[in-house]
Amino acid sequence: MISFEQAIEIVLKHSLPLPAEKTRVENAVGRVLLEDIRSGIDMPPFNKSAVDGYAVRSADLAENRELNCAGLIQAGCAFKGGLRRGECVKIMTGAPVPPGADAVVMVECTSERNGLVKFEKGIKKGANIALRGEDIKKGKKIFSRGIVISISHIAALAAVGRSHVKTGALPTVSLVNTGGEIVPPGAKLGKNHIYNSNGPMLSAMLKADGICVTPVIVPDDAKKMKTAIAKALKCDIALISGGVSMGDYDLVPGVLKSLGVKGLFHKVRVRPGKPMFFGVKGRKLVFGIPGNPVANFMAYLAYVRPAIRKLACFPDYAPQFQTGVCAVKFEPKTPRRALVLSTVRAKTNYLLAGVTNNGSADILALARADGFTMVKEGGSIKKKEKARFIAWQ
Repeated sequence: MISFEQAIEIVLKHSLPLPAEKTRVENAVGRVLLEDIRSGIDMPPFNKSAVDGYAVRSADLAENRELNCAGLIQAGCAFKGGLRRGECVKIMTGAPVPPGADAVVMVECTSERNGLVKFEKGIKKGANIALRGEDIKKGKKIFSRGIVISISHIAALAAVGRSHVKTGALPTVSLVNTGGEIVPPGAKLGKNHIYNSNGPMLSAMLKADGICVTPVIVPDDAKKMKTAIAKALKCDIALISGGVSMGDYDLVPGVLKSLGVKGLFHKVRVRPGKPMFFGVKGRKLVFGIPGNPVANFMAYLAYVRPAIRKLACFPDYAPQFQTGVCAVKFEPKTPRRALVLSTVRAKTNYLLAGVTNNGSADILALARADGFTMVKEGGSIKKKEKARFIAWQ
């Protein structure tokens, strides 16, 4: 049996980043950028009006408050010729400023009648003009390799002409729930059956990481299980919930072996989640998670999510443990490393308190918690002592 830290290390060692892929910019939010982005154009690409109004020569308004309107420039169009002394041109926001003009007066500060435009006051040179390249110079690096693309990056990527970017690829994941007793939520619940809670929970956790799956339920039948898991192994990650302990119907380890999966560990000195299985088939990762919901949840946070993030080229892929201060004593009374369901209150220091529960099948205790507090093997943590924890809210 290996330690919790060793299990994480083995999972991450075998989680090899996937090849980069070309991703449309509107689909790239949450992906890791795998190239430097430089602008191929100036932004704006020309001197443009920042308002609806009139393009003028500022010197003209220093002498005269009335100018002849020589035409109209819409966005996407250009003015033929140049602006002459004593003239102005009506201009829309985003339209190119005509040659000769050096300012734009907002339409609210003007009145027009019979082609003669009256101006309330003069204007400074350069007013209301967005100059070519003032936002981005051609050749400038606007984003660096390794950032996680957010929604605020998309407009800039599109503005410099990028329809696609090189990003980390999200792994494909299959989700298999084992057990003859489980049925999908919403189905008729027969005698001695329970609803499949792990499937929707793991599906939701995967969706939060950008991955959509359809859970498959397989009974404790070796032949049917082998067929389902063989199909699951076509994905980058096969995630199997239940059937990994030592009972007569815990068939998953044997089925995986028959399918050529190399087991790297099967038991971990941690509670919950002792009978955790991890193996590989080539570059594909296989997780066999104990079926109790709290163990499912912990295993996803500690092993599966870090593996997904490393495959997708995230720089911060390791489990995100933080340090807080215990508001109560933690004494799990187990010789294994314990991850105790906890509430986490964010103040100056994170305050950690345990959640009363009936074990790793207590789904209401999981619902009341928002973190796991880590307690060393066979140990305890006193009130006001510091402890490491991992949170999900």
